[in-house]
Amino acid sequence: MIKSLSKAIEILEVLKKSPKGCSLSQIYTTLDIPKSTAHGILKTLTMKMYVLKDERTHFYKLGPALVSLGKGALSVINIKNIAYLALKNLSLESGVDSFLMIPVGYKGTIIERVDGLQSIKIIENYGNEFYLHCGAMRKAILAHKEISFIDDYIENVIKKNKNLKISSVKLKEDLNKIRNEGAAVSYGEYIKGTIGIGAPIYNNKREVIASLGINFLKNKELNDEKVKVLKEIVKKKAEEVSGKMANI
Repeated sequence: MIKSLSKAIEILEVLKKSPKGCSLSQIYTTLDIPKSTAHGILKTLTMKMYVLKDERTHFYKLGPALVSLGKGALSVINIKNIAYLALKNLSLESGVDSFLMIPVGYKGTIIERVDGLQSIKIIENYGNEFYLHCGAMRKAILAHKEISFIDDYIENVIKKNKNLKISSVKLKEDLNKIRNEGAAVSYGEYIKGTIGIGAPIYNNKREVIASLGINFLKNKELNDEKVKVLKEIVKKKAEEVSGKMANI
């Protein structure tokens, strides 16, 4: 771990144990680090509101920016716990691997996975981050984001990356179709020879916060009618999770 980052975490841990705050000397003495190092890190943390400095006592305390981080982490924990049963049932009904994905900026990452009977180990592992226009589960999130986010995405990702194989016009068409149908289907966008299906998950404010989906190998048995059936199953499971999230 980068030394300055490690020290910043240690400083936050010290402050966590001291609700009334700590002086600069208490912090660098406790951690046995140079005064200049502690001061520099505290200055940065204060600028970002992760730490507050009382100008009267010169004591440092944990800041309000940590609250939003905590809420974000709690949200991830909640959705993983709530979605797990739906993922398990989805894998049982579809026979393939099921996944839970959350957006991270302009990308999407897997935070939970349940293997099916026909598990494909090479598809979508924990922490994989790819742009939101890549694959059904990511597109299901992007399509249900607010229009301003989609416009920013097109400006900052699609138009600035000339090597991408999709135009802004085509992407808008795809996203509009997904919104109308309530779920996304992709063919070989993540890995050639695979089909992905994804549907959005909402919070109690009807904001898209995640997606649920499946990935499977393309075969002769998977005709359009079978894909349509699987699509409805995925939508149903995502709606179940959204319903539970609405009560939080």
